[in-house]
Amino acid sequence: MKKSTVSILAFFCSFGIEAQAFPMLDNVRGARYCEILVVQGPLTRLTATVYNTLGVNDCPEAQWKSFDPAKLEKDLAAKSIIMNGPRYFLMDKIGQSNAAPPTVTIGGLGFKERAKVEISIGNLLRGKTKPYEENAIKRSTQYIFKQGSVIYQLFSPSHTYVMQSYSQTLDPALTESELGRLDSRLKLPAGWQFKTVTLDHDLILKTVDTNEAHVIQDDLQNTYQRVD
Repeated sequence: MKKSTVSILAFFCSFGIEAQAFPMLDNVRGARYCEILVVQGPLTRLTATVYNTLGVNDCPEAQWKSFDPAKLEKDLAAKSIIMNGPRYFLMDKIGQSNAAPPTVTIGGLGFKERAKVEISIGNLLRGKTKPYEENAIKRSTQYIFKQGSVIYQLFSPSHTYVMQSYSQTLDPALTESELGRLDSRLKLPAGWQFKTVTLDHDLILKTVDTNEAHVIQDDLQNTYQRVD
């Protein structure tokens, strides 16, 4: 992607959506977190409630490894439990416009309810999202990637995606310093591209109230949000 194209994209995403309605957490880049997805509902309309440790704790390794999904499934009356993490955010600031969710304790660790997402039976059986397949997530968030920040993008024939977090679920040794070389590791679908870009303007991604964010994951379960 050429530099001028990044400027246009950043301007488009930030136009008219200043952060006044979004209480923001600053210095989020590199913050470690984990998620537990609690899947409930009828098989024809499965929904996962996403519980996230951000703003509560940094997902201590020993506690995270001690979780027993089968026990959580029983305790929470869930169809299934999907463990997602540890992960690390890549935006510089993050905010949520709706009322701050209360902290809940799951298995002795504090979480906040952050989103809801419909789950297909296929993803439920796999226990994870199919790589490069879009999923709609209902949430009210604003992500800010500051000017000068490095971002990691996927380009499909139709859309552009920006990585919002990287995962150590499949590769526990993955660090941010290695993300720029993912193009040699990812098994991209035909016509897709991976690129690393340094922003020359702030990039703001905003999803408000009942709107949906469209996200995908790559082969390593790194997560990207669609920006167009």
